[in-house]
Amino acid sequence: MSETNFPNGLTSRGIPLPSAGRDISGSTYFVDNNSGSDSNDGSSWAKAFKTFAKATAISNIDIARGSDRWARRNTIYYCADTETATIVAFPNKCDVIGCGSYDANKQAGILGNHAPVNAGNYGTRFFNIWFKGPAVASPLVTLASTSSGIEFDSSCVFDANALTTTGITATASPFLKVHPGVRFQGAFATAYISIGAGEAGGTEIFGIRATDSAASGIVINASTTTSWGAFIAHNMIKAATVTINDASSLFHVIDNDLISLATVTGYETPAEALVCNAALASRNHLTAANVNFDYPIADTTT
Repeated sequence: MSETNFPNGLTSRGIPLPSAGRDISGSTYFVDNNSGSDSNDGSSWAKAFKTFAKATAISNIDIARGSDRWARRNTIYYCADTETATIVAFPNKCDVIGCGSYDANKQAGILGNHAPVNAGNYGTRFFNIWFKGPAVASPLVTLASTSSGIEFDSSCVFDANALTTTGITATASPFLKVHPGVRFQGAFATAYISIGAGEAGGTEIFGIRATDSAASGIVINASTTTSWGAFIAHNMIKAATVTINDASSLFHVIDNDLISLATVTGYETPAEALVCNAALASRNHLTAANVNFDYPIADTTT
């Protein structure tokens, strides 16, 4: 039986072996923004597409073509020094994996403001992508009610230009996942992450590093709803004013290290630097301009 090389790098004797954390149930496409061509079929590095948009269009056609694809997950391997693009469609049910490097960075780079509006835009996972902000007063990524289950994982970077408002703005886009290893850098004019009105159930913001500069850290609208548990946990966040501002009082806020440049006037309600539901909060350490303490403060009554 001959050996077979699979796209995830494993070699087996005719047996498709899944790798840990990588779904190989669907089709695989390749993008090389330097040497690829959108006239290729994207089936290998030698036949790679040139643009992310072309790979997305082909992957979405593939996922939608019949019942043998509907429960599958595709993969796009993406190599780019820095592709300049405005993404208006995400690849549904697809892992986008950044390969190679741009300059001294290990990620694949993409420059633009991205607002996917394709219907049924769901289940896209990004790994190892460097999202760079152009000189436009806009979020790097804007998610609306057409999006669900979008994930940013493992070494993704959101890199602000001086005009960038937020890294991610999500409105009525449930099951958003921003997972450990994601970093926000540069000066965000409004916030690192903004959650708008509407359904945000299942949102998980875990283990991010956002310590360069932002007016506010994570901001959640008062009209946000959560039909399923939502969490902000194990993050490092620094902001000029409020580090976490959960006006909905619905998010679990747990084990965060928070730094605010604001002066707070009270330990029990440090609204200048942290706003959340104390009944859903635990073990958050807050350093403000004038004091540092754990929130909620320990109950010392006897």
